[in-house]
Amino acid sequence: QHIPPSPIAPTSTMTRRRTATAAALALIGLCVFTSLSNNDFLFSSPRPPSSSRTHPSQLRRSLLWWPGSKEPYINPLLKKHMKPFFTEPNLETEIVTFWHLPRSGGTTLKEIYKCMGQTLAVRGGVNPQFGDKNDEEFAIFEPGHEVINVDTVTKKGLLRAKKLKLVQSGKVDLIVTSGSLNFAIEHLYDNSHKGRLLALFRHPVERLISQFYYRHMVISDDLEWKESDIVHWAENVVEEEQINLLVKTLVGLDRKSAFITEEDMSVAILTMRQKIVIGLTEEMEESIHRFNFFMGINEAEENKSECMNQYFGHGIKKDNSNPHPMVEEGSLAWEAIAKRNEFDIRLYKAIVEQFHEQTGIIESYAKAARDREVAVAADEMQEQIGEIQNEMKTLLSKILQ
Repeated sequence: QHIPPSPIAPTSTMTRRRTATAAALALIGLCVFTSLSNNDFLFSSPRPPSSSRTHPSQLRRSLLWWPGSKEPYINPLLKKHMKPFFTEPNLETEIVTFWHLPRSGGTTLKEIYKCMGQTLAVRGGVNPQFGDKNDEEFAIFEPGHEVINVDTVTKKGLLRAKKLKLVQSGKVDLIVTSGSLNFAIEHLYDNSHKGRLLALFRHPVERLISQFYYRHMVISDDLEWKESDIVHWAENVVEEEQINLLVKTLVGLDRKSAFITEEDMSVAILTMRQKIVIGLTEEMEESIHRFNFFMGINEAEENKSECMNQYFGHGIKKDNSNPHPMVEEGSLAWEAIAKRNEFDIRLYKAIVEQFHEQTGIIESYAKAARDREVAVAADEMQEQIGEIQNEMKTLLSKILQ
């Protein structure tokens, strides 16, 4: 009977080799996995939330944001160039930037500081009707107020302002920028010249409602705008870059992207708390008082006091608001806008809380500043008394001679 050959049994040497190879491959795999898991260059800290999909924004953050850092995870440009809120202002060295959010009171703020005679850097600074077209140096002109001949809104204008060293020149009291906030901060400031960031915030739904009616009023040639009601606009027409605008800007995301994570939310809240002097549109007068302090404006001076009274005195409050129908919270229009702006609404709640938390801190800064002024005045008086005493001694000595 033919017996088929049995399979060749592995020798003990072959078994040992296979076992050693498998163990080596397992060890190498474990080392690679451990290295990648602990490498902050690949995975930022805190780790991105686990997800079945990987979005380019997560990859961008993991590659560019603070490799190896164990510090709080906030916008790196604001971290590098903007003074922390929790440090007292240095009025001699800090140049203030105002983040102008649409339909949130920024136009009124500019009018107030124009009234006070502050030198502003705004987009209109390159308007030909105002005069100076010189691209090689600064010029301050007065189209009813002081403006410096730069554009601090567009990227082209910001690069020119950087070339001319706007911040370093010390010629400007307030820089106003809007959609290009991160670009402005990156290019205008440097390691030796840090700034202070101010912003006026409005409830995101109210801001977009105001924007809808404002554009509905001023745009006459856009049929899609003219023929749409606010619910249709909120669901179909509003630009993606206006959705969750606050979170996208504070994190540094592409404003045309719809992808936002919980990690982004944490970054936005931490950045807001640490780097922004908060103002609220609904608390406009109190907000301007706070901004005045950080800009070194003495409201007791006659022209400053008159400007504050012009906008807030005698029950008069001037602003750039446009009258429009009320949209009630809970209505279809409100809910349509709120549904698409969940992250900004959550951030706004944190902003309101931070506004109230900043009250006591700003008061402590103001008290410390007053105490320093009193101490300086006392030293100056003591010095004057010493000079008078020396003069009297000299005079007495001459008399006695």
